[in-house]
Amino acid sequence: MNEHPKPFAFPDISDAAVIAVNHFLEEFYTHFQNHYFAQIHRYYADLHDRARCNDQMPLPLDDPPF
Repeated sequence: MNEHPKPFAFPDISDAAVIAVNHFLEEFYTHFQNHYFAQIHRYYADLHDRARCNDQMPLPLDDPPF
């Protein structure tokens, strides 16, 4: 059977290096989201609005209002 190679093969590194890389990635991700917030927000808002338009509430409603 052919096994697929692991997409990420991480080498063993020191604890300090792990913390440094982790901190860098967190900072990068935060700055990325802050910079592109409007575009990210618009993309997900558009997805939500399109999905909402496709939903049809079944009529008549079987439950009484109270």
